[in-house]
Amino acid sequence: MKPLLILLYLISSNVYSEGFWNDITTTVGGHVKDIKSRYQDDQIINGKIIASGVFNEQADGQDLVHNGKGSVTIETHNQKKYVQLGKDFYSSPGPDYHVYVSDKQNINNEADFFAAKQVELGALIKGSGATYYLLPADSTANSVTIWCKEFKEYIASADIIRK
Repeated sequence: MKPLLILLYLISSNVYSEGFWNDITTTVGGHVKDIKSRYQDDQIINGKIIASGVFNEQADGQDLVHNGKGSVTIETHNQKKYVQLGKDFYSSPGPDYHVYVSDKQNINNEADFFAAKQVELGALIKGSGATYYLLPADSTANSVTIWCKEFKEYIASADIIRK
């Protein structure tokens, strides 16, 4: 009842703005899309593994609603490199998650993310399970980060170790 009263107050007092409604639309729509994606089949590249990592569940940027875990590999297939999130990958539900690689390691929070040069690979395809992303030829993947682009929130990051 209390959230409803707060919402009615915001509507009636014109405290809200267009940005407020855009945030609500993005959040609700993004969460619905995220939940649906979790039931899609795994996408596996089946390449040669050249590097691997594990998402840091102890990172100080993670909290109860922004977190992730699981494995990630860098693989070659048909003379291209890919970032492969493992079958054990899981992230908390979110509205606008994206996958990034960086030439730096130890990205454990928002400040670390902004301090490093990031290359976006694309929107997170599935919030749980295996998916892969083409790694641009000119990028260096020393870490892989899941980031909420809309709300600038750290979700999870894994340092990549070469074999």
